[in-house]
Amino acid sequence: MDIALSEEKGCYTFETFSQASVLAAFSDRKFNMRFDEDFSIPRNDREIFSRILKAPADRLVCMDQIHGGNIVLVHETMKGRGANSRVDAIPNADALITREKEIPLGVLTADCAPVFFHDPKNQACGIAHVGWRGLFNKLPQKMVAAFSGNFLSRAEDLHVALGPMIRRCCYEVGGEVASHFAEVVENRDGKSYLDLAAGIVADLQENGVKKENVEDCGLCTHCHEHRFYSYRREGRDTGRMLSVMMLR
Repeated sequence: MDIALSEEKGCYTFETFSQASVLAAFSDRKFNMRFDEDFSIPRNDREIFSRILKAPADRLVCMDQIHGGNIVLVHETMKGRGANSRVDAIPNADALITREKEIPLGVLTADCAPVFFHDPKNQACGIAHVGWRGLFNKLPQKMVAAFSGNFLSRAEDLHVALGPMIRRCCYEVGGEVASHFAEVVENRDGKSYLDLAAGIVADLQENGVKKENVEDCGLCTHCHEHRFYSYRREGRDTGRMLSVMMLR
């Protein structure tokens, strides 16, 4: 899939999804989307971001992400959960899927990968938060299965996009982590570097997603210090980007 990414005031949109009346977008560090220590969102960053994207901020659904493999099917009654507070965010989940329109599904990241899914034939969408633990738990594979089980989607019909994440240029990992991903680990100067994007794509392709239907923005959160937050570079108190997927 050819990469077409547009940017407006800190909001990046995958244009190939827009052509199918689907919003697939992510923010940069012009906004800080993380929950504060008291679990609230006192800033208006999410509202501004949503306004630029023409998405309903009060219907945004976010998760209390746990770096796992749990997927939640979002219904109309769940709209707004996690929009302004972590207290009512979807618990114990790292991915959301839906067929409901005008409900933005959100993922918060600062090195992990936001992965966008769309089935244009059955008009369903989803988004996943994938770090090495999510990859270890086969979350990309589980997303393909969730689309099949809930929407009768065929893997070969799915269109997938990868947002900004820490890349193999910067993602140094220890021996234990490297041992789980030998095929996508690069050894340089006695150190191991995980190619998270390659691992995600491989998992998708092994489960029937066509290579030509996968789009990768190619951006590294760790390299682009003036554009993105990076947990690895800045520590636990760094901000978070918000990625959203929504059927219009």
